[in-house]
Amino acid sequence: MRLSFTKGSILGAIPLAILVFCLPACSQTGQSPEVKALVKKSLADMVFVKGGTFKMGDFGPEVSPEKLPYTSQDENKPVHQVTLDGFSIGKYKVTYADFDIYTVATGKPSWPPGKSQRSYRVPTHPVGVPWQMAKDYCQWLGKESNLPVDLPTEAQWEYAARSGGKDVAFATDNGKYEPDRNFPSSDTIADKLAPDVGLVQMYLYPVGKYPANPLGLFDMGFDGSDWVNDWFSADYYAKAPAKNPQGPASGTKKVIRGAEGGNDETAMTMYRYGTEPAGHPIPVNGGMTIPSAFITLTFRCELQSPQPQ
Repeated sequence: MRLSFTKGSILGAIPLAILVFCLPACSQTGQSPEVKALVKKSLADMVFVKGGTFKMGDFGPEVSPEKLPYTSQDENKPVHQVTLDGFSIGKYKVTYADFDIYTVATGKPSWPPGKSQRSYRVPTHPVGVPWQMAKDYCQWLGKESNLPVDLPTEAQWEYAARSGGKDVAFATDNGKYEPDRNFPSSDTIADKLAPDVGLVQMYLYPVGKYPANPLGLFDMGFDGSDWVNDWFSADYYAKAPAKNPQGPASGTKKVIRGAEGGNDETAMTMYRYGTEPAGHPIPVNGGMTIPSAFITLTFRCELQSPQPQ
C-alpha cells in the first residue's frame, strides 16, 4: 500500500453517498426487493468448480525449468496432494454496494463506521472488512437463500484460482503476470483506478475490469487479499489431511490469499500468509492508526454443494 498524504484534512474528504433503502415493511413481508436482487445476483454469479485432486502448495520444483520454488516462503511447502469435493465460488469479490444491502437488511451499522474512512466506500470496489464480518455476510447470504454459503476454505480458494488445480502460477486468463493486460499495474491503479482519499492511496479498484481466469473468476490474487475460512499455521501443509482440508482447529491468525496490487510473488496462486482476524493497525499521520481491514482485506463467498445449483 502506498501512503499518499495530500492537502487538506481527512474531514475535508467528501464521503461517497451511502446506499439508502426504504425497508420499513421488511419484517412483515419478508425479503426486501434489494435483498432478493442481491441473493439472485450472488447465486447467478456462483461458478461451479468440479471436484478433483491436485498438488497444493509451491509446485515450482516439479514444473519450472529450473526445478526451483516459485516463492521464497516456507509456509506454502511442502507441496502435497489434496482431493476436494465439488463446490461453487463467487466470480466476483463482494463489493461495498453488496455489503450496504446486507448492513441495512440486518440493521448493522454501515461499514466502515468512522466518518474519516467513508471516502473509501466506492460501490464497485471490493469491501474490506475484518474476518468475522466476511464470514457473517456469507452465512447471512446462505440463510437468505436457504443454501450452505460460507467463506471458501484455503484449499478451495487455491484450487479455484488454479482453474481446477492446474499448474498455473497466476490466476489470470493465461496464467501469466502481464501488468496492464490481465491485471492493472501499480501505477495504473494509483493514477487511474484508485481514489486519493487524503489519508492513503488505495490499491483497490472496481471488480471485474480485467480478464477472468479460465474458470471464469475475476481478480483472484489481485484487488485485495482474500479472507478464507481457515486458521493459519505456518507448518500446516506438513500435516494437512488429503481430503477436504479445513485448516487447523484453532489459531490466532486467519489465512489470507492474494495481493492488494502490483506484487508478483504475493499474487501467486500458491502464496499464503496469515493476519489477525480483526486486521492489523497501520500508522498514519497525526498519530492515528487505521485497521488494514478497512481497506485491503477482501473476500468472496462459496457454496458448499458438490453439484451445481
